[in-house]
Amino acid sequence: MNEEHLEDAQKRIEMLKNELNRKDQEMEQLKKDLYLAQGRLQEIREEKEQLTQQVSKFELMQMDLELIKARDVYEENNRLQHRIHVTKKLLDEARVELEFREKVINELENLKMMDRLRNKPPASLIIYKNR
Repeated sequence: MNEEHLEDAQKRIEMLKNELNRKDQEMEQLKKDLYLAQGRLQEIREEKEQLTQQVSKFELMQMDLELIKARDVYEENNRLQHRIHVTKKLLDEARVELEFREKVINELENLKMMDRLRNKPPASLIIYKNR
């Protein structure tokens, strides 16, 4: 029986060695998988950092474009305000001139007969000619 017991023990030892080898292989495979996963995780982190930098860069570019557009709108507004001011000034001057010419015409139309015979122009016509 000792021999049988010894054979059983040897079989058991052989079986345990095989199981140990299998577990060692599994552990090596798990280590390789872990190493690959850590490498991939590092790649993903680097990619995330690059994407974050690109997003920040694009956001800055977008803000620059918005500032340029705002500045262009501001400059266009200033240009239009200046144009409005110049046009209003010209219109005001033209209105004053038209009012004065109307006054001259009215005075000429209402000129008395004696002043016409004496060829005496109205005062506003003299002022108009001297301008």
